[in-house]
Amino acid sequence: MKLFSILAAAITVTASLACAQTIRVGTFHKQSVVVAFYRSPLWADAAKAKVAELDAARKANDAGKVQDLEAWGSAHQELAHRQLAGDAPITNILEALSPGLPEIARRAVVKLIAPDLPFADPTVEAVDVTDLLLDYLQADANTRSIVRDLRKR
Repeated sequence: MKLFSILAAAITVTASLACAQTIRVGTFHKQSVVVAFYRSPLWADAAKAKVAELDAARKANDAGKVQDLEAWGSAHQELAHRQLAGDAPITNILEALSPGLPEIARRAVVKLIAPDLPFADPTVEAVDVTDLLLDYLQADANTRSIVRDLRKR
């Protein structure tokens, strides 16, 4: 009877280990997403709106508004450079991508999407979703060429 209990316990432990399900996590190449975002129609629309605001402020001789909008442009240019270098978080980009992330996760069959996965135990499978993010950002052939070069580094 004691042997039976030991065997039953061993079988239970083995079965629970075998049932440990793999968790698929979407990851992406941050530099590629930074480049694709700032070259995307999504960013172009936001930038065009700010340029239109700037033009209207200039026509209205609103020096304060002109100064604010020029500062916004300079700050975003600097942010983009720092993000590309990996020296700044990509929070604004992730916020812009957030409406598309559920569909991207569904298509990639992942439970979550994270820019970094510095450690994962064997039950985690990293799945690269960079190309799906590029699709969402409507990356053109030129952008994809730049991204290919970046990923080779």
